[in-house]
Amino acid sequence: MARPGNSVRLLVGDPSFPLFLLLVGTFFLTVFFRISASVVLPLEAARLGMSASLVGFISSVHFYAYAFLQPVSGILHDRYGPVRVVTAGLVITALSCLILTVARTPFTLGAWRLLSGLGVAPMYSGTLVFQAFAFSSERYSFYAGINFALSSLGALVSVAPLGYALDTFGTPVTFALLAGISLAMAAVLIRKKKKDPMGRVTGEESKSLFSILPGIASALRTIWGSRRLLSLQILWAVSSASLLSFQGLWGVSWFAAAFSIPLPSARLWSSLISVGMMAGPLLGGTIILTPAILPKIIRKVSFLNVFSWIVLMISVGTGLPVWAGGAAIFLVGTTSGLRGVFVLAGVTALAPKESRGVIFGALNMTVVLTAVVFQWGTGLIINLFPSLAPGVYSAEGYRAGFLAVTGAMALSLLALRMLGKEPMDGSPSP
Repeated sequence: MARPGNSVRLLVGDPSFPLFLLLVGTFFLTVFFRISASVVLPLEAARLGMSASLVGFISSVHFYAYAFLQPVSGILHDRYGPVRVVTAGLVITALSCLILTVARTPFTLGAWRLLSGLGVAPMYSGTLVFQAFAFSSERYSFYAGINFALSSLGALVSVAPLGYALDTFGTPVTFALLAGISLAMAAVLIRKKKKDPMGRVTGEESKSLFSILPGIASALRTIWGSRRLLSLQILWAVSSASLLSFQGLWGVSWFAAAFSIPLPSARLWSSLISVGMMAGPLLGGTIILTPAILPKIIRKVSFLNVFSWIVLMISVGTGLPVWAGGAAIFLVGTTSGLRGVFVLAGVTALAPKESRGVIFGALNMTVVLTAVVFQWGTGLIINLFPSLAPGVYSAEGYRAGFLAVTGAMALSLLALRMLGKEPMDGSPSP
């Protein structure tokens, strides 16, 4: 068993690591475009006078598209390998960026979110599948820590730096640059496709695309037929959806309203959730996982994650200074990152090796659909409170919306009863 101190030396000679980093870079783009709505849409809402429910709906279009393709992407990864599938996604992502270089209306904003959701759909599960095949299971948390920490930079860059770019250069120039970056990454990946260890693993490339449907149905039956996988599904879905309600949509505008600070300052303070999402996985990556320790760690970080949300609600709702809110949201990000690393380690341990891609995809589909419900639902709650002006919402509305989010987080802990305490040894218990 390799010790954490030897990990850097192991990376130097690992031929899979450079390709892994490229795929992590595409996951960076996934997180970037997911969170970018929290900067782009509030500006456009104020300019166009859109309601909170319309903003929530436009943001959620990205997640509808993303969710629809999750199990499809997963089975395509199993069949063709993630490198080729992710390359195609990068081209679609570039097209989504080009839309905002032409016009910005509710319709084009929705088209941008739709295409970006389709484009980045394969990148998350692609990185996870590659990681699961290319590296040893006992070092899963180490590589997952690198994966989540580096990709979380996407959330950091998509708030304050993106806001600065939009303010300084304008939306057309900024999104033209993003389109160019996506195409450049696609060009590099397509040259590396022969080095994908997943290439031609199944020998099923000649099958019709319609043949993926039975594979998706089988993956869903596997998840719903295993109490442990179902438990991990619930924990992953609710935690991620809660995170995305803040990080991906309302966080910047909530901090601006709650602490009466300008948008640039709100972007900086709310970005601390992304810093925490980097710190948590790096911390978790120092732990060498065993089947016996994994369920214990999942239980502990799940309780810590809920506690962090309670701390956030107290800090924002009791008139504490903005630095207290920033510290609380950093804690939310840290515990969410830890929870993500260990929950996904559990899924990797329990999922059959030959269908990990489609199982990751099916699980992530539920995660994203839950995020849609949370974003749409928080928008409805926020609308119940009088707004200050069209496109600008009240601190009370945000507080009520995230009180519901925190309640959902607390209820998700009931799923730990299904998880059990038995070692996770690769056998999904019924």
